[in-house]
Amino acid sequence: MLIFSAFFLLSVVAMFAFNLVLQHSYAQKAIEEKLQLVQNQCSILGNQILVNQFIIDTFQSNLNVEIDQLANVWEGRILVIDSSYKIVKDTYTIDQNNYMIYDEVVRIMRGEKDKSIRYVDDYAEIIVPITNTDKVTNGVMIAMVSMKDIEDTKAYIERQAYVLVILFAVIALAVAFVLGNVSVKDINKLNTEIRSLNQGHLESLQLKSHFNELTKLTDSFNVLLNKMQVLEDSRQEFVSNVSHELKTPITSMKVLADSLLMQEEVPNEMYREFMSDIAEEIDRENKIITDLLTLVKMDKKAAGLNVEPVNINALLELLLKRIKPLAAKRNIEVIFESFREVIGEVDEVKLSLAFSNLIENAVKYNEDGGSVHVSLNADHKFFYVKVQDNGVGIPEECQSQVFERFYRVDKARSRETGGTGLGLAITRNAILMHKGAIKLYSEPGEGTTFTVRIPLKYVN
Repeated sequence: MLIFSAFFLLSVVAMFAFNLVLQHSYAQKAIEEKLQLVQNQCSILGNQILVNQFIIDTFQSNLNVEIDQLANVWEGRILVIDSSYKIVKDTYTIDQNNYMIYDEVVRIMRGEKDKSIRYVDDYAEIIVPITNTDKVTNGVMIAMVSMKDIEDTKAYIERQAYVLVILFAVIALAVAFVLGNVSVKDINKLNTEIRSLNQGHLESLQLKSHFNELTKLTDSFNVLLNKMQVLEDSRQEFVSNVSHELKTPITSMKVLADSLLMQEEVPNEMYREFMSDIAEEIDRENKIITDLLTLVKMDKKAAGLNVEPVNINALLELLLKRIKPLAAKRNIEVIFESFREVIGEVDEVKLSLAFSNLIENAVKYNEDGGSVHVSLNADHKFFYVKVQDNGVGIPEECQSQVFERFYRVDKARSRETGGTGLGLAITRNAILMHKGAIKLYSEPGEGTTFTVRIPLKYVN
């Protein structure tokens, strides 16, 4: 209802403003046209006065009468002044044969101005020169013209406009009242459906409104509800995956421990083998918990970055140095290519974790005797890190899911290599926290390439 009240007020204000503009425009145009008409008529009279050499009284039958009639038509006064500043004609006869020497008359007589217009109460005073064909000023004509007719017309238009404004206000108020009631009903319906969300109902809102804005609002809520449903499904799936991933090592340890307990005499070799398997499962459990805690910390809105200038070249060289022993066991060649020295404002710990996951995956999911190529480049705004391998690759249908938590392309191989399914999720989160981006390109059997782009300067 508030919207329509505002609409009503704005409509009335707009109509009132239009009324004022209309009145002003009419008055301005009417005055300009009347003054132009007076100037034209004065010019014609001036020519006749010049022809008669300012001898007006002796021509009672024509020029003198014409000047008097024109003054009556204008409801004003006309004065004719010759070059000696003598008033040779005054339609009021008050100043006849007197002399008029004041600034505006003198300026026009000297040719300093071509006309003078000023307003006194309801009259306009127009002073124009009387010039010959050589544009030499021989005299001056002063016309006092009544503007009362324009003011009367303006007042009439003003009264009519106010009537229209009042009529428009009544209509606008009625329309606003009707539309307001309809909109309030629709808003109440929408509010009722939204309140049902508090009870856990995430079904789409079904509201058919008479107003396009409310329909758009409903559609926006439905988009939000769909996202909430996706998040809820993701949360449930995440909880299920966490439960499964944590339970699997525990189950394995339970089976191994029970096997040992069920046998009275266990050979040392078997005992060591079983205990070694249990230790591996404990390490796996610990890695899952560590990765989960890392993800939880990154997910927090308050999670910050310890940003400082870091030599990215040195950072990557250190990570490659750590991974080379693992690569050497499988005869995998690790190559680092740097095009320039790069200093970036980053969180060294989080970015190390991200790049380490990419490089480790490139080694773990590579073929024996393969290669891993890491390159670093930069422009004026970003630095780019590319991690490329010629390993098993990722099927196209799986590429959009590899950054999801607990997602594995090859679950059996992932567990063999000690993967938790959380590495790429951690990598993506760390890169996004730096306002960066990560892209994936892969062909099964040919290898995988991850390209990372991160701003050189961190902007919070």
